[in-house]
Amino acid sequence: MPVGTAAAVATAHMDHVASQRAAYAAVHAGLHSRNAALLELADRFLGELSEAIISALGVTTAARRVLISAAQQRHAIARRQLSTQLDADLVAARLTEALGNLRFLLAPQRDPRVFEVVGYTPSADRCIRLPLKLVQAASATTKQDEWWVQTAIPFGVSKYRTRRARGELRTLQAGCLPANFTD
Repeated sequence: MPVGTAAAVATAHMDHVASQRAAYAAVHAGLHSRNAALLELADRFLGELSEAIISALGVTTAARRVLISAAQQRHAIARRQLSTQLDADLVAARLTEALGNLRFLLAPQRDPRVFEVVGYTPSADRCIRLPLKLVQAASATTKQDEWWVQTAIPFGVSKYRTRRARGELRTLQAGCLPANFTD
């Protein structure tokens, strides 16, 4: 078929329309899988706090397990525009990594039940602020003390330097920090 003829133009237009329909269908299929992934989320175990961390926080509790609620995971996914269960798993893995590498407690505490800690994630070479909430047994559904991650917030070099200059960082444990966090 010669280029520029009515038949060639019509064929090209039909190919373009078919391609757009396929792309539209793919986007909607992706949204469906995203929604399915979000609905599948449940409360997730992230790790345990060590005796040394519990002692440094100055609390008396037998609870060591730290969880993140399904609602908080959905919030993190929606806020960061993540699209799959794999993304949700990556977020949880980074939180687990940060929880295992806690470096600082931010002071002063605004709420005596919430401990804002800063953890380091070696795989991303970043720090994350994790507000940990201690829910006392009387308020917990399990009738035992529980630790919950409320959210996760990036903790960059400028926040580090500002908080350090103000004397608002209490060291929880020594260890690695991103290379640009210089003392």
